[in-house]
Amino acid sequence: MKFNDIIKKRTVWIVLIVILLLLISLPVLAFYRHPLGPALSSVAPTVSLATKPAEGFTTAVPTTNSTSDLVASNPTTNPTVTIVVNNAANLQVNSSAVCGETGVWNVLILGSDAADLRGEKGSDLTRAALVDFPNKKVNIYAFTRDLWVTTTTAGFTNPAIDADRLGVVFYEARRRSTQPEVRNKMVDGTNATARVMEQNFSLHFDHYLTIDLSQIPAMVDLVGGIPMYVPERTTDPWIGMVIPAGQQTLNGKQVEAYARAIPDSDFGRIQRDNLLVQALRQKLLDPSVWLKIPQLYEQIKGAMITDLSPEQIVNLACLMKITPKESIIQDEVKPEWTSPGPQGSLLWDSNKVSARLKELGLIR
Repeated sequence: MKFNDIIKKRTVWIVLIVILLLLISLPVLAFYRHPLGPALSSVAPTVSLATKPAEGFTTAVPTTNSTSDLVASNPTTNPTVTIVVNNAANLQVNSSAVCGETGVWNVLILGSDAADLRGEKGSDLTRAALVDFPNKKVNIYAFTRDLWVTTTTAGFTNPAIDADRLGVVFYEARRRSTQPEVRNKMVDGTNATARVMEQNFSLHFDHYLTIDLSQIPAMVDLVGGIPMYVPERTTDPWIGMVIPAGQQTLNGKQVEAYARAIPDSDFGRIQRDNLLVQALRQKLLDPSVWLKIPQLYEQIKGAMITDLSPEQIVNLACLMKITPKESIIQDEVKPEWTSPGPQGSLLWDSNKVSARLKELGLIR
C-alpha cells in the first residue's frame, strides 16, 4: 500500500472519529446551554386554600394611619414580568463579549426558608441584581423581608391576601402550590415574588436564582470555609452559636448562623449578608475553588432553582471573579426610609426607593 493511500485512510478515520466525538458531545453541549428551570411566568395562577391561612398571615389590607409619602406600594395596571434583553437605563454597552456574554441582566435572588429558625417562614433573603457583563459591573439591592407590599398579583385567593410582608409572599405561594415536587413549589414561590416585586417596585427580571439556604453549609465546607473579617461578636437565641469578632474562616454552619442572626434588626442582617457576599467573591479568586466546580455543581443542582443554564452560571461566576471590587455596589432600603406598619411590618418611601433603583439601573 502506497504511503499516500495510508495517509488518506488515516485522515478519513480521524475525520470519522472527530465527527463521532462531536455527535457524542452534542447532548452535553445542549445540556450545558439549556436552562435549568422554567422562565419566569407573568400569569398568576389561582392559589387558594380550603382552610384559613396560617396565623400571622393577612386576609385583607388593614386601615393604617401612614403618612402620604410612606406607602406600601405603587401598583400598576395589569402588571407583568417582562423578559427583556437589556432593561438597564443609561448604560454604555460595549459590543465585545465579557465572560461569554454581551448583555445586561436583572436577576431576582431569593433565599428560601422552608424551615425558618424563627417559626415565621418565608424568603429570608430578597435581592435585585443588575449584572452588566460589557461594563464589568454588578449592582445588588436588598429588600428587608418586613416591607409591607400589595400582593394582588400573586393570585392569593380563597382566602384572599391583598397585602402582607414581602418575605411572606414566597412561602405563601409555595404553601398553596399544587405542584407535587418541592422544586416546582419553589418555582411557584419565585414567580409570585417576581410579580409582587414588579407590582410594588416596577422591577422587571430577566432571570432568577432561588437558593435553599439549608444547603449552603455543605457547599461552604466543600470549598474549605469562607475567610472573612467579622466586625463584632454576633449571636442571638435562634442561631445556637456565637460568632466571635475578628478575622477568621467560617465553616458552613457558622456562615449559615451569621447570615441568619438578627440580634439587632433585619437591616443589620442585610449588612452582615453584604459582608458575606464580599467574602464569597474573594473566595472565588482562590484557584482551588475552581478545581472543585464539578463537585460544587452537583451540590448546586440540589440547592437552587434557576432559569440560568450551566453555561450562564459559569459566565456569571467568571464575571464576579474579574469585576473590580469598586464596580460591585451593594445597597438596600434605608431604615430612615421606613416607618412602622401593620403586623410588625414596615411602610416605605416609594419615591426614595424608586429613585435609588433607577440610579443603579435596575428600573427605567
